[in-house]
Amino acid sequence: MAERATGADAGTEGEDRPRFVAFLEHPHLPLRLALLATLLTAPTLAIGFHLDDYVHRYLLSESPGGDALLRAYESPFGIANGERDVNSWQIEQGYAPWWTDEHLLVSLYRPISELTHRLDAALWPDSAPLQHAHSLLWHFALIFAAALLYRRLMGPTTLAGAAALFYAVDHTHGFAVGWIANRNALVAAFFGVLCLLAHHRARAEGSRAMAAVAPAMLLAALLAGEGAIAVTGYLAAYALFLDRASLRSRVLSLVPHALLVVAWRIGYGALDRGARGSGLYLDPVQEPLVFAAAMLERAPLLLLGELAMPPAETALFAGGPWPQVILGVAAAVTLWLVVAALPLVRADATARFWALGMLLALVPACTTHPNNRLLFFVGLGAMGLLSQLWHGMLERASWLLEGRAWRAAAHGFTAVITGFHLLLSPLLLPVMACSVVLTSETRAAADSALAQSDRPELVLVSTPDYFHVKLVPVIAALEGLPAPARLRALAFGSTDLQVTRDAPHSLRVRYTDGILADPLLELYRARETPIPVGTEVVLEGMTAEVTAVDADGQPREALFRFASPLEDASRRFLTWDGTRFVPWTPPAAGGTRTVEGHAVRFGL
Repeated sequence: MAERATGADAGTEGEDRPRFVAFLEHPHLPLRLALLATLLTAPTLAIGFHLDDYVHRYLLSESPGGDALLRAYESPFGIANGERDVNSWQIEQGYAPWWTDEHLLVSLYRPISELTHRLDAALWPDSAPLQHAHSLLWHFALIFAAALLYRRLMGPTTLAGAAALFYAVDHTHGFAVGWIANRNALVAAFFGVLCLLAHHRARAEGSRAMAAVAPAMLLAALLAGEGAIAVTGYLAAYALFLDRASLRSRVLSLVPHALLVVAWRIGYGALDRGARGSGLYLDPVQEPLVFAAAMLERAPLLLLGELAMPPAETALFAGGPWPQVILGVAAAVTLWLVVAALPLVRADATARFWALGMLLALVPACTTHPNNRLLFFVGLGAMGLLSQLWHGMLERASWLLEGRAWRAAAHGFTAVITGFHLLLSPLLLPVMACSVVLTSETRAAADSALAQSDRPELVLVSTPDYFHVKLVPVIAALEGLPAPARLRALAFGSTDLQVTRDAPHSLRVRYTDGILADPLLELYRARETPIPVGTEVVLEGMTAEVTAVDADGQPREALFRFASPLEDASRRFLTWDGTRFVPWTPPAAGGTRTVEGHAVRFGL
């Protein structure tokens, strides 16, 4: 990179500067980067609906039963409202596993993001391209706003331009852009960036109007997605490192934001929204020690996902020794970052702002299993810090240490990570944006089940995931197809089953690895919440009784008693063969059959 432009030269194009520098300092850079990001993610216009996209369409449609399920969720961003009777109704209807925590609460209050989906439902309910275009508009707005923020904080220089470029082509944005149901992440990040922009103008320019706008934007961000609480970390970092006013003035500047967050949290609790009883969510307030231990593992994975590859969620799905290998790589890359960036952070207030904001943004991201789609706020600081690190290396900044070992480590880190984000990230962004199509197996599963649902009762002996079952009634309602009156699923995930016929009306199922063999299955029940032996779940035509548990108190064996002999012509048994549901025949009296479990398969 050429000499950093300053003063009157900043933001102007000159023939004596390389084109890349001129591009980074161009007055229209925010617009250009927003267009670039939109172009890279435009292939999502052709990928259709996936996973919760179908559920959202159903909840907000006039299809039979959609309004009832929405009441059970209380929000499109949820799966249970915490009420025992309502959760039992969901199990009865086939929307939740039979072992769902009876008091399960996963219902998130995101009215602004919900409004965007209601707009889709009102204007183009069946058009995937138009709903994807809607998401692309939010991504466009986010990148435009982020580029403005970098320029406001670092000036219209190559430094700000590089940070904005890194953020615009950040591959971690892809999945949320391509998954319509995850649009809330884009909306929350957009309003969060506007909050930081307004706060900076209020403090740096003394704008009273912006002092009022900043808390309003923070509230909008929180009402779009809870992850926007990460903005408060950047506000605190701003007060510590960038605000030039007196200590009293800096503290007072944060008071409106603090009061707003407290009011938002009280209101959230008063509405009984949030998560309770699910193993996929951790509450830092209620479980501080458990959360701290989880964060030690999750934070490096998230940083690795932000800085390079593989995605943070890979450790969740990888088998064998790979989760430990990935965690080791993540820890090494985190240490590498610390070694490379520490001298810069010590020397530069803006670098301290980006670094602390990034680290504090990791806290809310660690409340659930690591996933790249949680990194919008983490990336904001990471890209600012990376730009400063890169620029310092190229310009031989005064903060560089003299030691040969440190220089090798720091230059190596900067070259590898900068090269990744300049060369590979733009190529990965469209791939990641379209990667939600790898979950298309769930739609195929629903289709194969519906093709064989010509009887009142459909029993799925084993299926990879709850989405393979949940989408059956949803797709049927959306497309006007006949659906089974009773939908039952006996097992989920990769655990193998030993199925024994105890009597003409019953099956005893032994779960080799327990019912929660796969981490994602803990969405409906935390592993720490046991199910005592003898517990019965009574459904129409079938009762499930827990007959043995494992060391965690989770069912190792269950007895399923049906209201009629298993060969009843009104009932059809299916099981997953790795690609689709196929007919399954119960064993003869006293006999046992092995049913192979299957993990979720990502692919076309």
